[in-house]
Amino acid sequence: MENLKEIVKLLPGYNCKACGFKRCDLFAEKILEGENPENCPLLFKEEFKGNIEKIKEIASTLKPLEIKKTCASKTGLVGLLDGYEADFLLDPLPEEHSCRETLIILSKNPIKKGDHIKYRPLGCPIPHFAEIIDDAHGMYVVHLEGPCNRFNSEKIDYIEVGIALIAAFEGVYNGKTPEVGKTVKFIPTHCMMQKVHSGVVVEVEGNRVLIEGIDLKVW
Repeated sequence: MENLKEIVKLLPGYNCKACGFKRCDLFAEKILEGENPENCPLLFKEEFKGNIEKIKEIASTLKPLEIKKTCASKTGLVGLLDGYEADFLLDPLPEEHSCRETLIILSKNPIKKGDHIKYRPLGCPIPHFAEIIDDAHGMYVVHLEGPCNRFNSEKIDYIEVGIALIAAFEGVYNGKTPEVGKTVKFIPTHCMMQKVHSGVVVEVEGNRVLIEGIDLKVW
């Protein structure tokens, strides 16, 4: 377990999925089973120089093994930042790269569908970068653009809109089946901090779920 924690600390922590896994901690588990840490392209950036060698050194001292869940919780889904237990992971809808977020944006900067924006969700310390895929009556539905989108060669101009309120999440649940009207705790798989969010389920269709009243506080 200590070796797993050390490897997680040496990984970038962006949970960008470039390695093929949804979260850095899941990639760390696979490294202990023999996965090559060089499958993380961000480790080749200057700020992480030397981390690949350190990870390989840790992994080389162990025999390949089957790593158990990192937390003995009922679901096995635990926020990396806060340690809270989640009911399920929220994955993107089919053919989409992130969950859909519905935002309330108070900025006076004119924005519309197709624009790329930079904002900070109220209660979150991390700036977000996103593309607006729909807008109506002051509500904006966006797709998040993670580190890999921003590290590519394409230059994108982001409109600064300041603080935004997250009104809803929509995606595919992966875990405990949610019930309409019930408050749930979930982790959006695109969340870089893998923080547990909470909200009220307002619609379930198959494995697709719409959650409103989003809060970063978990009671």
